[in-house]
Amino acid sequence: MRWTFGSFNRLVLLSDLVMCGAVLLLASHLDGSVPAGGQTAPEIALLLLDSIVFVSCMIFAGAYRFENYRKPLNEAARFAFCLAAGFTVVAGLEALFGGSAAHPPEALAMWHVAAWVALSAGRLAVGRVARHMIETNRLRRNIVIVGSTEIAGQIIRNTQTPEWRHYYRVVAVFDDRVNRLHSEHRDENEGIGITGAIDTLHAYIQEHPVDIVVIALPWEATERIFGLLERLQMIAADIVLPLKQNVLNLRLPHGGQVAGIPVLELMREPLKGTKALLKLVEDYTVAAVGLVLVAPILALAALAIKLESPGPALFRQPRLGLNNKPFMIYKLRTMRLDPSDDGSRGTFREDPRITRVGAFLRRTSIDELPQLLNVLRGEMSVVGPRAHVPKMLVSDQLYAEAVRRYATRSRLKPGITGWAQINGMRGGIHSVEKARKGVELDTYYIENWSLWLDLKIMARTLLVGMVGRDIF
Repeated sequence: MRWTFGSFNRLVLLSDLVMCGAVLLLASHLDGSVPAGGQTAPEIALLLLDSIVFVSCMIFAGAYRFENYRKPLNEAARFAFCLAAGFTVVAGLEALFGGSAAHPPEALAMWHVAAWVALSAGRLAVGRVARHMIETNRLRRNIVIVGSTEIAGQIIRNTQTPEWRHYYRVVAVFDDRVNRLHSEHRDENEGIGITGAIDTLHAYIQEHPVDIVVIALPWEATERIFGLLERLQMIAADIVLPLKQNVLNLRLPHGGQVAGIPVLELMREPLKGTKALLKLVEDYTVAAVGLVLVAPILALAALAIKLESPGPALFRQPRLGLNNKPFMIYKLRTMRLDPSDDGSRGTFREDPRITRVGAFLRRTSIDELPQLLNVLRGEMSVVGPRAHVPKMLVSDQLYAEAVRRYATRSRLKPGITGWAQINGMRGGIHSVEKARKGVELDTYYIENWSLWLDLKIMARTLLVGMVGRDIF
């Protein structure tokens, strides 16, 4: 997981909430205004409300932006204003409902002064951390440019200035036009040579971290832009198109800037920052616990496989992962060995290659459990699009050719289970209609990911999705 400005901001927000609540609680104990028995549940709820009002005011004031953390005086003023809002709410509620048990206003004021001192000191520390992260390039985003054009040179020049060099770095430039693949265009790209043709970009991204892909073409070249977007749709990165500053410098719903140049965001990286961290924690926690729990089942299944037919109990096969990068998937073997089968045609209900033990393992989804190892290796997620073999076929056509948006599935790691699987996509995909529906379901999941959605999918998988007549 790579740090982003958003994840850092959310971490600061969370620390403010915790610190404000903790200081208010501690101050209320130390000043003697709380009875020896400590706060009651309503009093603790009131302090929590106080902290929430404070953070809400900070959000409304636009405090949680990275550039603010190095302005301690401005932050101290915001703290004073937002803590005053919390004080007003708490004092008002205590006056209305506290009666004789209400805390004196001067005590409430001292608690908030203590919180202001602690938060201001904490923000000095946050500022030092922010400076360190910038100076060590921890937040710098890697840019790949598609198109060796004048705007490409402008982006490269901007990223090399003191203002932006700690935030952005151009790592590669790709262009299809043969006459631009020669060294004379190195000057046009400010000393950065052409890395290769656009078809080689996929292989590059599989081996190098890339955060932003800039399509550096003029707006007039709409046909080329949409053609490139279709070729790049499987890449898990932000894909942007530069705007002309003197023509369309508008506040667009999906607008932004890269090194001071306004851009239109065409595709957004599905998971980054805090979301990526949540997904990572979810994957490793579920996979580690799950592997311990199912180890006895795997051992018994492996023994049954070995007793019924010759060959290894564990089955390995190439599959496509994040950014279409191949990896070896682990499953329990459910068929007789067939070296000529590459998996591209899938499996049918009455497939004669399936063994008796294999049929049981498939119907109960036990054969999928070794994929927990792939999750721990970082190749898969617990929840995500189904992991397909390279050049998978549907109705004797390549899946990627039969369904136009198929490539978007690789913008997330494949999963052991997923939104498509619990919505009718188990049991083989042998028609273009079903294939198209599966891609639509996977796209919905990618565009609407949340921790709650993952928990819902896992729960439905365990309760109703692991067995059934359509699973074979």
